[in-house]
Amino acid sequence: MKIPIRRLLKRDVVWLAENSCRHQHSYLEHYSCFISESPDTSPLKEKIGVFDLESTGLVANWSHMLCWCMKDRETGEITHDLITTKEARDKSDKRLIKSAVNEIKKYDRIIGWYSSRFDIPYVRSKAIYHKIEFPAYRDLYHTDLYYACRSKMRLHSNRLQSFCEYLGIPAKGHRMTPELNMACGRGDKEALEVVLLHCREDVDSTLAAFEVLLKHMLIGKQSI
Repeated sequence: MKIPIRRLLKRDVVWLAENSCRHQHSYLEHYSCFISESPDTSPLKEKIGVFDLESTGLVANWSHMLCWCMKDRETGEITHDLITTKEARDKSDKRLIKSAVNEIKKYDRIIGWYSSRFDIPYVRSKAIYHKIEFPAYRDLYHTDLYYACRSKMRLHSNRLQSFCEYLGIPAKGHRMTPELNMACGRGDKEALEVVLLHCREDVDSTLAAFEVLLKHMLIGKQSI
């Protein structure tokens, strides 16, 4: 795994060189172990955020974003943004996309569920359209738990809801429906608040899933 050497202080590099992982290699040699083991004695930690978004559709050029949420793994704080009634009626999500990109840039690694096929490409597509500077290749890393679930588990479905239900993790207390989605598209204020609550529940569930899967997977170097 590539070490974000430009972000590290000299003392951080020294610590990585002088401390070892469970394989008895220095963390400079096995940086992926440093990420998965997350030693308490470390002076540095990869800043990890769990990201999720909701939109009126699955493709960026035929829909607009409704909201996004980011949960900080270390603090547990959830940051979010929600489209306004006027923006929803105008199908204008530029402000929302800009705030999402600015939040993503605060992290070293983004965690999501099916996010390499939806959330991240969706935001990138919208950012390019709105001429908002999206993080470049290897500016930060991305871990999609959908593929970890698919390769490490054997469930009837690899959806986040199925994973959480199997393991007793609270999930999807407020589910999306076609009616709710259409109401959001019209800018219905109550519907938008429900969708935001759904999005917050998703980042809670995704972080819980990450903590379960962490010891069974390799934290790779896939770029956002």
